[in-house]
Amino acid sequence: MSQPPLSTQIKGLEQELSVKLFDRSTRKVELTDSGRAFLARAREILDAVEEAKIEARGAELGVRGRLEIGFVSSATLSLLPPALRLFRERFGGVELDLRELASVEQLEALYEGEIRVGLVRLPMQAPGVRLEAVLAEPLVVALPVGHPLEVREAIPVEEVAELPLIFFQRRLEPGSHEQIVELLGRVGALPKVAQYAVHLQTVIGLVASGIGVAILAESARRLHREGVVYRPLEAPDAASWLGLAWLEKDESPLVENFVRVVREVAAEEAPAWEQVQLPSSGRLPGSE
Repeated sequence: MSQPPLSTQIKGLEQELSVKLFDRSTRKVELTDSGRAFLARAREILDAVEEAKIEARGAELGVRGRLEIGFVSSATLSLLPPALRLFRERFGGVELDLRELASVEQLEALYEGEIRVGLVRLPMQAPGVRLEAVLAEPLVVALPVGHPLEVREAIPVEEVAELPLIFFQRRLEPGSHEQIVELLGRVGALPKVAQYAVHLQTVIGLVASGIGVAILAESARRLHREGVVYRPLEAPDAASWLGLAWLEKDESPLVENFVRVVREVAAEEAPAWEQVQLPSSGRLPGSE
C-alpha cells in the first residue's frame, strides 16, 4: 500500500477511535501508548481469527472440537478404554466430555443435546436414534463366595431361576432387564428379584454381601471384587449386547470418527467371546 492511502486510513482509524495512535514529526513516526495497546490487542484478534479458521476446518474433518460421550458403567470393562485410547491417538485435537449414564438416560441426553454419541446396552427402541450392536458378550452368573453353586463349572438357567436376583431397573436398562426375563421364560420361570440396582459396581457389591446373585456380561469378571466369583451361564446362544447410539440426523464427522473407532475396537475384542456372534446386519431385533 502506498503511503498516502495508508496515512488516510490511519487518520480515519484515529478519528473512529477518538485516540491518537502515532506521534508524527518530520524525522519519524512512532506509536503512542494508545497505539501500542491497540496494536497488541489487534494482533491477538487477528491470531484468534486464524485459530478460528483452523478450528472450523478441523471440525469439518472431525479432528478438532468437542465431543460429548455417554456410556454405561459396564462399557469401562470392555470397549470404552481401548476406544478412547485409539480415538485420542488419531484425533488428539478433539476434547472429550465423558458421562456415565444408564442406557435410557443416554437416550434422553441425546434428545436434549447433552451428549452426541453413547455406548448402551441393547436391545432398545428410540425414534430418531440410530442404535447399532457392536459387541456381544456371553453371560455369566455372579455368586457370593461360598455359594453352593460355586463348585459348578457352569450353571444352567433352571438353577439360576430358583435364586434371588440382583436386577437392573427396567426403566433405566430395559435391554438387560428384558434379556434376563426372556432367559428365565425359556424354563417357565419369572425372576425372583431380591434387589434392584442401576450401576454394575452396585450390583457386584450387593452380590458380595450375599443378598442375591446376578446375571451379567462376561466383561464383569474384570471388575475384581473380594467375595464374588463368576461362573458361565449355561446358555451359549444368549449374550449381552453393547451398542452405539446417536441421532439419525447427526452427520457430524466427530461422531462418525468415534463410531468408526468403536467398530474397529469391537472387531478386535470380539475373538475373546467367539461363541457369540453378531447378526450379519450388525443389529438386534428391537434396536432399529
